Amino acid sequence: MPGSSTENPEDENDEGYDAAFDQHRAALYDMLMEYADDHDLSDGFMAVLASDIGLSLRMVAYAAETEKPSVGGLRLDLDRYARELGDSVRDAKKYAAEFIAEAKAAQEADDAEDDEDEDEDEDEDEDDTGPDEDGSDRNDPDGDPKSRPS
Repeated sequence: MPGSSTENPEDENDEGYDAAFDQHRAALYDMLMEYADDHDLSDGFMAVLASDIGLSLRMVAYAAETEKPSVGGLRLDLDRYARELGDSVRDAKKYAAEFIAEAKAAQEADDAEDDEDEDEDEDEDEDDTGPDEDGSDRNDPDGDPKSRPS
């Protein structure tokens, strides 16, 4: 919907702001995580990069969207930005227990999945009925090496 308020809402009071925020946040998050996976970057490193990008974007937005940008005005806007980030961190702290519980549950699910994969790999190894590299067959009751074709 180009041009609609859900596509690019002007501020938090616009109708559809929350929906647009969630949609774009999810899309950017997915792109960042794909990039991090492609380049084997840690979540902590990505957090620092994203924070730095956010700060740079805030400064560019001030300069681009202010009729008469000034050093003092930028400093005031950066103070507002710092307060907004502080509010976000305080809000995140309120949900820290829930987040950690979800993270632990996800980690346990990943560990259980990894254990299942390892068990399947071991079962496949035990079911190997072909000869080993030395020509012997572990499943041959006599344990005699098989002659190799010449």
